[in-house]
Amino acid sequence: MSPEARLAAYIDAFNRSDYAALCEFYAPDVRLVIGNGTELVGREAIVAFYKPVKAVTARTMVIRQCFHEGCVLAAELESEFLALTDLPDFLSGPMRRGDRRGHSSVVLYDFAGEHYTRIRAAVMHRTFTPAA
Repeated sequence: MSPEARLAAYIDAFNRSDYAALCEFYAPDVRLVIGNGTELVGREAIVAFYKPVKAVTARTMVIRQCFHEGCVLAAELESEFLALTDLPDFLSGPMRRGDRRGHSSVVLYDFAGEHYTRIRAAVMHRTFTPAA
């Protein structure tokens, strides 16, 4: 599978909240640095971070473009969080049920074989749309 096809399969698993499938993409000691600078180490830490977020939001990601050189893949991603309940303490700011937060980010994926070994994300643009 090409690195670009692997990313598409990874994003699909993420959007479906298929945590078992997600873990198959990660090296056991994968390091993830998310857009706010938080670093997560290991498959379990990543899943433990995303499960509660996805329990209270419908979070989806879309690949806008990606390419790879050697063992690094670069991607422009758009993410959206739809609040399923009121979230006064949400990580990226308070949200009420139905509010949407979005961001565009650039993400670098280092990989060895079929596994991501390091993932680094930088947010470029943020949006907020209140519930109607």
